[in-house]
Amino acid sequence: MPKKIRIGQMNITTTEATMNAAFDDYGSIVASSIDTNPTNGQSLGIGHVEYTTDQAGTNAIAAMNGGTLDGATITVEEER
Repeated sequence: MPKKIRIGQMNITTTEATMNAAFDDYGSIVASSIDTNPTNGQSLGIGHVEYTTDQAGTNAIAAMNGGTLDGATITVEEER
């Protein structure tokens, strides 16, 4: 079963490619995105990654929550 995770408090300069590179160590990524301001297209610092398996998402949460990405301390949790 696939698992979606949410990455919060990312640096606004973090790209989808950079985010994927940091999270692909934990399993195969099906889809990913970064929320942007609809007016100016700037990142809101919130990303989403969907893994092919529940275990991959669980591993990513355990390993990356409270870690750093592009100099920012991030939060990682299951998508609600």
